[in-house]
Amino acid sequence: MLTTRALNASNRRVITYSAPLVFSAGLEYYKLLLFCASVLVIVALVLTRRLRVGYAVSVGALLYGLTTLQPIDLLGATIASFNQRMLEVATSLIFSMTLSQAMRRDGERIYRGMIRLGTRAAAIGIPATIGLLPMPGGAYVSATIADQLYERVNMDKKARTFINYWWRHIWISIWPLYQGVILASAVLHVSVAEVISRTWPAALAAVIAGVILMPKLSPANDSGLLGDLLSLWPLGLVAILSFLLPLPLAIGLTLLAYVIQSRMSFREFKEALRLGTNLNVIMIIVGSLVFSNYIIATGLNSDLAEMLGPYGPIAVFTVPLIIGLATGIEFAFVALTFPPLLGLLDGYMVALAFAGGHIGVMLSPTHSCFVLSSEYFRTTLNEVYPLVTRAILIEIPLIALLIMIL
Repeated sequence: MLTTRALNASNRRVITYSAPLVFSAGLEYYKLLLFCASVLVIVALVLTRRLRVGYAVSVGALLYGLTTLQPIDLLGATIASFNQRMLEVATSLIFSMTLSQAMRRDGERIYRGMIRLGTRAAAIGIPATIGLLPMPGGAYVSATIADQLYERVNMDKKARTFINYWWRHIWISIWPLYQGVILASAVLHVSVAEVISRTWPAALAAVIAGVILMPKLSPANDSGLLGDLLSLWPLGLVAILSFLLPLPLAIGLTLLAYVIQSRMSFREFKEALRLGTNLNVIMIIVGSLVFSNYIIATGLNSDLAEMLGPYGPIAVFTVPLIIGLATGIEFAFVALTFPPLLGLLDGYMVALAFAGGHIGVMLSPTHSCFVLSSEYFRTTLNEVYPLVTRAILIEIPLIALLIMIL
């Protein structure tokens, strides 16, 4: 973080001539106001479905850049954004989503392997395992696999919805395939491994909350083969390689190994790659990293660090929570709040930011996984909200305790 602060400090000198239309007095508030306006535009475009989130982020970034930077500085900051870091992040996401699509066909084997571990472990393990594969509509995939177990043990539909929804998202802050972790690594200028070393308390608190609220289950009569869990080997390989190699290479090698080992046809691979090359996600990466550069170029991150310094923990928890609640998108809170809060995101403050974002996303009525889970199990959001709220009320003090201890 020392290099980040040095970068921020050097960029503050640019501010004196970069922002048009205003005098130096009140400049910080002017930039903050324009940033808030840009975020509101993004949220409004997403919620009204005028634009998909990737394009909305790009519009918001352009709005902020045009109103705070001189044309020459705007051009320079934009060009500087298209660098090796952006290429690595985009490549990592394309590879990870392609791997996720390719592994969808292993769902039945995952079920047979999980049931061998016991009813309770399988009920948790199926959505948690499918959650390791970040994909659009992933909650629907885990619901279809787990429901045969839930049906056999006569689980309440509200509990089915909650378990499928909650356990799928325990990995948001720590799994190297998740877009938020990859994006946080790029914004903070640290490795994915370093991000995870700071954010794991948020994941641990979510796991404990989920375990506490698990209902008692009667044994299922299904039998399975423990060896079927070996179909999860690509996930283990990604986890190991991500600590040893650059992330694009780690995921790319795993994808190649999976294609060879599973004897995937060229047609199947082409389809997985088509689904994995999601233009909306790519636009989120481009838009958020350009937005991040604009924020650094104007010095807003340094100004916010000074203004919010006395309220640092509250700010880094609350701001991502609000954005997560407003958008319902699992990595939007990283894209929109990490760049302006950069000066405050040191040590386990990153865990606090991810905890706030996770809570906001899980409470959001616009979260697609919440909607899909409720639709599949034929429940309403209002019926499941009490369980989600109880889990969050357990998670918040656990997060505070873990961070205080560490």
